[in-house]
Amino acid sequence: MGWEIFTKESRTRTTSPTLTIGLKLGRCTLNRAAAEQFEREGVEQVLLMWDNDSLKWGVRPITKKDTRSFAIRYTRSKDKDKALTGAAFAGVTFLRHIGYDFSTTKAYPITWDAEQSIFVVQLTEDRFPARQQQQPSLKSVEGGRKHGKASAAD
Repeated sequence: MGWEIFTKESRTRTTSPTLTIGLKLGRCTLNRAAAEQFEREGVEQVLLMWDNDSLKWGVRPITKKDTRSFAIRYTRSKDKDKALTGAAFAGVTFLRHIGYDFSTTKAYPITWDAEQSIFVVQLTEDRFPARQQQQPSLKSVEGGRKHGKASAAD
């Protein structure tokens, strides 16, 4: 058996706001670009909003506690400068509610909608297995000359 070169999966760092949904625990992590915007505005909580038709998820920052909100935890580097590296919140209950499959980690670019003061995440259909099962399937129909059976008119 010959040698095979392992090709690692590399994650590219981006300066654009990104939200990553973590493996199994549903931990939602905002990269530095998104976290800096939240920190500047003094955000401590977020409301999670859902548009089922378009598979869009909204993350609306709020500065006061709300019974429907999720707490944001900021992360900082361990060196002297303690620079902001990101932010996170536990979104598992929300992800279960919408039927999202978080069995693997997935990162999504997010966009800021200034008019509504909300980060918008466009999720993908492949992360919703229950939706895929609900799609009507085509049924095969036997009969006709192509399938080797004669029709009643023959």
